[in-house]
Formats: sequence, structure tokens, C-alpha cells
Amino acid sequence: MANLLLGPMLRYVSDTVATIWVEADGACLVEVLGHRSETFTVNGRHYAIVAITGLQPDSSVEYEVRLDGLRCWPQADGGWPPSHIRTLPRTGPVELVFGSCRVTRPHHPPYTLHPDEHELGMGVDTLYALAVRMRDQKVECWPHMLLLLGDQIYADEVSPETQEFIRARRDVSQPPG
Repeated sequence: MANLLLGPMLRYVSDTVATIWVEADGACLVEVLGHRSETFTVNGRHYAIVAITGLQPDSSVEYEVRLDGLRCWPQADGGWPPSHIRTLPRTGPVELVFGSCRVTRPHHPPYTLHPDEHELGMGVDTLYALAVRMRDQKVECWPHMLLLLGDQIYADEVSPETQEFIRARRDVSQPPG
């Protein structure tokens, strides 16, 4: 049985169509809202893009991801609201949020403190703060789109936990492969 590695990621949405991208650890059939796609392989990695059609304009539909018929998303113990596809309105305003230049730090003190308050402080990650705000809002209040600009992860500034993970996997005195 295949497992979900990355995603789902809502890659495209219009007023009636959406696409969901996932990466699995093996070949499988991916299903979202009754639409299916077999994974394809690139350099030994298994991806799928599921095209979802027939959505209603300016609507929100809850979805889950199934791999070979077994639900893998959302996670049962995730603590977040269900995933939704929110389609665009045919007319009227569209709310856009953007993010850029993220540092991979944990979302708790001392990392969330201001740099003047602690040497490890980076402040609060705005996309994390947005996710927390959305968790407590009605779906109709969520932004329509997220635009990611610039570098999304600065991998040269990682948390101590991530540093330990990397050091356990490879010799950090050598450049990554």
C-alpha cells in the first residue's frame, strides 16, 4: 500500500475546476472527490495530479485524498479543519495573500520571540499565523488564493531538531549530493 509523502497541494483553481498534486511513496491510484489519477514516476518518485471538474463557482467543497481506495488525508489526529477547495467567484473581489522568505523554525518560544528578545528568535511565521487564523474561521472567510514569492524555505537556517535529523542521515562536512 502506498503512503502519502507530500501534499495534497491545491495547484490550480478556477470558478469550476481545480487540480490537486500529491507525492506518494509508491505507484497507486489517487482519488479526490470521485476524480482519479494514476501516479506517474519521475526519477523514481511517484506523483499524481488529479483534475477536478464540475465545481460550482464561488463555493467551498470539503475533500479527502484516497490512495488505492484508502483515506490518507486529512490526518485523523491533525488538529486542523478539513481541507476545502474554494472556487473563485465569476465576478466580484478575490482575496489574495502572499508569502515569501520562510525560515524553518519551530512555532514555539524561543523561536517565535523577537530577535532582540532571544538569540534564536525569528518572530512568528506569518503563514503559520494565517493557518491558525483560518483554523478558527468559517471557510467563506478564507482567502481565495495564496501566492508564494521568492524563496519559500531557507534551508541554511534550520532548527536544532532539523540539524540533528540531517546529521543523522549524512556527513554535513560534505556538500549535499
